Amino acid sequence: MKDRNVISWAIISMFGFLVINFLMSRTFAGLTTSMSEFWRSTFLAIALYAVTIVLAALDWKPSFYLMGLVIALYTLSLISVLITMWSYDKATFMIRVLMSAGSIAVMVINAYWLVLALRLRKRERDKHDRERFQHQNEVGK
Repeated sequence: MKDRNVISWAIISMFGFLVINFLMSRTFAGLTTSMSEFWRSTFLAIALYAVTIVLAALDWKPSFYLMGLVIALYTLSLISVLITMWSYDKATFMIRVLMSAGSIAVMVINAYWLVLALRLRKRERDKHDRERFQHQNEVGK
């Protein structure tokens, strides 16, 4: 496993999305979503996150790029939650504020995941460069 921190924050991101998704399916959110829609989106999120997390745990190099796409997709979904909460007036003001705060919190988690993934990428690139230049110096002697 290359970087447990990046994988851990991806799992936190997944659970954050699942909580927001669950709350959006409740009647107090003011939307008319069916439980089948909730379960479909929940299973899809778990599947997408799980595949990328397992690939990252198996140390498949492109897995973090795929994970980044999944996290970006679900960040867009959180932006949709914000727009939905403030464009429909069926939910109370307090519910709108709490749902918005939760969505923003998960977006911050996703941004932190991105920072960790970029640091991991830089560390891997620097390690690769050091090894390559060290090998070139040894060959040149």
